Amino acid sequence: MISFERVSLEYQAGRFALKDVSFALDSGSFTFLTGHSGAGKSSLLRLIARLESPTSGNIQIGNIDYSRLRPRQEPALRQQMGVVFQDNQLLNDRSVFDNVALPLIIGGYKFANIPTRVTAALKKVGLAGKAFDAPQSLSGGEQQRVGIARAVVARPKLLLADEPTGNLDADISAEIMQLLMQFNASGVTVLLATHDEGLLNTFRYPRLMLNQGQISQ
Repeated sequence: MISFERVSLEYQAGRFALKDVSFALDSGSFTFLTGHSGAGKSSLLRLIARLESPTSGNIQIGNIDYSRLRPRQEPALRQQMGVVFQDNQLLNDRSVFDNVALPLIIGGYKFANIPTRVTAALKKVGLAGKAFDAPQSLSGGEQQRVGIARAVVARPKLLLADEPTGNLDADISAEIMQLLMQFNASGVTVLLATHDEGLLNTFRYPRLMLNQGQISQ
């Protein structure tokens, strides 16, 4: 599902966010991406999401070779993946419903199909009754659930989560993990960046460890 072949990301001459990174993850897997703060976790996720391009090396997601990807193909690629951020990145001037619907609107989905998809996504994360609330009226855990609903509303094959439990207490973090595990059980590939030792020790998924921008064994 995800393949990196000698991928580097150089942000200044001689200074690398990632250097010569190679790994492969199977479709349907659940993997922790770990490492110290500044190890390159977010940079790696940004490369997968095509928010940045590598300085060298090759990335492949499914049968899509990034080195051959044309700009006009990128929107279709992004529809195959969802991203969950640590800080939610919700629009506070829009309702919960509108926040979750945003990827569908950007993706050009038919307006008539959007309410059904949004309602289903909110139901999956236990927020069906909060659709028309303002995001700032929700708790931190509920806001993160909205972020997850937004990430999965287009039914992606790949879910990227960048420190999704970083601002949450242990109990809420466990609830968020259970949600991600449910999506993984339905066939979604999950790559979760975290340095939360509580999660890493509780949930024994395979780990991909970064150390100063390089894969550490």
